[in-house]
Amino acid sequence: MGKRNKFRNYALEDIKNAVQMVESKAMSIRSARQYNVPKTTIIDKLNGRSSIQARSGPSPVLFDSEEEMLVHWVIDMAKIGYGQTRQQLLYTVKTFLDHDGRKTPFKDNLPGKDWLYAFMKRHPEISTRTPQKLGKERAVISWQKIKWWFEDFAKYLTENYEEGINILKDASRIYNADESGFPQDPKSGKILAAKGSKNVYSTCSADKSQITVLACMSATAHYLPPMLVFPGERFRFNPLEGFTEAVLGRTKTGWMDSELFYTWVRDHFITAIKDRKVKLPVILLVDGHTSHISLETAQLCKSENVILYCLLEHASHILQPCDVTLFGPLKKHWRDSVRDYQFKNPGEFVTKGTFASVFKSALAKGTTVDVAIKGFRLTGLYPFSVESVDKSKVEPSEVFARAKPDQDLG
Repeated sequence: MGKRNKFRNYALEDIKNAVQMVESKAMSIRSARQYNVPKTTIIDKLNGRSSIQARSGPSPVLFDSEEEMLVHWVIDMAKIGYGQTRQQLLYTVKTFLDHDGRKTPFKDNLPGKDWLYAFMKRHPEISTRTPQKLGKERAVISWQKIKWWFEDFAKYLTENYEEGINILKDASRIYNADESGFPQDPKSGKILAAKGSKNVYSTCSADKSQITVLACMSATAHYLPPMLVFPGERFRFNPLEGFTEAVLGRTKTGWMDSELFYTWVRDHFITAIKDRKVKLPVILLVDGHTSHISLETAQLCKSENVILYCLLEHASHILQPCDVTLFGPLKKHWRDSVRDYQFKNPGEFVTKGTFASVFKSALAKGTTVDVAIKGFRLTGLYPFSVESVDKSKVEPSEVFARAKPDQDLG
């Protein structure tokens, strides 16, 4: 029979007294042992590796401070309408452990049900709840849901920031970031041909791929250089040839992921607002895609005084400035720029190597002051007023008020 580990229980009051005496320098760690608390336990409490209230026994995979960070993230995401599921929580822990590199008992660093059960038991302030399932007619965006979002956003700012909703009175502190795909060979419009022709063809590229573009603008029309996200890790060409001001992004699929978005926020967004000396906190509005609301990005924004807040789900066409006024016209300018490139270079098509230079000309036409100001005004984000939102985009059958559904905390 194997030897069973023995763990002593120490009175919580003794632990508190020992730590307090050492912190106040009234006693050395050695002297504090008079409270019958081991030296290693006192050191763990002082270094934050274990909280004062932590139970004795085998060490958990995450430190108490790391678990608290997870708890705050779960609660914060629920507050802004993006409650995390159990699976999302477990994969968030896996991502954290993958980057940290510490040894764990989990296969592929993915915790199981036992860890989740113990975690939930240690943190009763969060609980799993079943989100309300909506029928097809209720999944449609209603005017009432939009009003709730505006009310919740104002409440969130009031409860969590000293300036409250006054932050929304400063257009220079409100930003929106979003991605959209730009095909290398966009659909051409109608072409001219002999009258009565039955079969008319237009030469096009066999490459159907597209480049993801991350755009970001403020309510004062401050545009950050776009990030162009290319598929792959290594290239035999210069992806930013002809547009060196742009930011290069690389992922396996060519789509935005949480790691790349974190890098963009850290190295480009935060740098840009600091260079412009924008008053903090700054609001960064994004949609609720998982790449935008990772634990790592949420923690970074919190530490840098950036208010990362999600727009109402399925309402980007109504509430997201980049969607409402930027991307539509920009894609038209993109098609025009591609046609212009092909006119000047007969027989050639836009490739990944020439994308940046062609896109630059389209961007110059599409990123105007009017586009940004109009985008924030039509979405009611600046000036902040739900009455400015275009009601014609809201489903007519959804104009009646309903009881507000509970938010999912997990």
